[in-house]
Amino acid sequence: MSGKPSIRFRYSTKLFLSHIVAVFLVSGSVGTFFYVRAMDNLMRSLQSRLQNSAALLSQTVDAQDLQGIHSEEDVQLEAYQNVLEKVRRVRRTNPDIAFLYVMRRGDDGTVRFVVDSDETEGQAMPGKVYEDVVPEMLEGFHQPVVDEELYEDEWGVFLSGYAPLRNGEGRYLVGIDMRADEVRNNLRELRLTGLASLFASVLLALLFALYLSRGMTRRIGMLSARCHDLAMGQPDVRVEGKTYDEFDDLTESFNAMSSALGRTRGDLERAIAELKATQQGLEERVEERTKQLQETVEKMDVLRGLLPICCSCKKIRDDQGYWKQVEQFVGEHTGARFTHGICPECQLKLYGDIMEKD
Repeated sequence: MSGKPSIRFRYSTKLFLSHIVAVFLVSGSVGTFFYVRAMDNLMRSLQSRLQNSAALLSQTVDAQDLQGIHSEEDVQLEAYQNVLEKVRRVRRTNPDIAFLYVMRRGDDGTVRFVVDSDETEGQAMPGKVYEDVVPEMLEGFHQPVVDEELYEDEWGVFLSGYAPLRNGEGRYLVGIDMRADEVRNNLRELRLTGLASLFASVLLALLFALYLSRGMTRRIGMLSARCHDLAMGQPDVRVEGKTYDEFDDLTESFNAMSSALGRTRGDLERAIAELKATQQGLEERVEERTKQLQETVEKMDVLRGLLPICCSCKKIRDDQGYWKQVEQFVGEHTGARFTHGICPECQLKLYGDIMEKD
């Protein structure tokens, strides 16, 4: 057995919620798409620049010059100083580069520093083992490669690129750690811009939905009120106002229906009035006919009773005591009309002598 739903939403509520959901879906999808595209473009641009920088720098350093650098005591070697000065010069000319270094991969699989461009007390000396080896770094001993994602540590946000040194035979690489704080800030600005755009879209959708829903519910309420007036017997009610949309067609249809119902109601009232007049005429005629029948019955009753008649002249006495000829009495009570003739017996009695002569 189907029952009445427990929750009933008004049309304005449904319209409002549908607009909000649509805006969330559209704005969220579009915002997410542009955010992902912008982030991807920024990352690709940064990765491409970093990979090209690492590849160019790797061709300026010959791995053969670094064969004799293995420990901290080798920092006085001319080859070490030349490479150190070169990587520091590159680092100074590019403020986005945070760290620039040369690594060697040993036969045991360990990765050790050869040259580190850091000019602080935290500079890594030759032979120091690098602990945080990532797959991209291992791949960088053979071909130029960059990190897929930004990473953050105690020194900030970075993106690293690697390229094998010339004549390195898969054992030497140059690594560049590029600062990505600006990229992160740009991404943060993109997020804020997306959120602001989503908020503005939702606000505009809210205002538009309120305007549209109120306009539609107002027109629906007006039509409902006019239908109620029509149902309560008010003829030819009309809905006024123009909306320049499909509601105008509905309004015209309602007004046409109301006018037709008004004309039909008028025709019906006239027909009822004519019927009443005809009924009254029929009642009057029936009453007249009834009266005539009653009189006829009364007359017939008089004819069926005992009639006082003169034994000599054959006159009949009526109820008022007057004596009337038979012809007059019967004519008054039955409406019959008499024609006079003579029967054979009276003819013989009255005119017998004449008839004998003839």
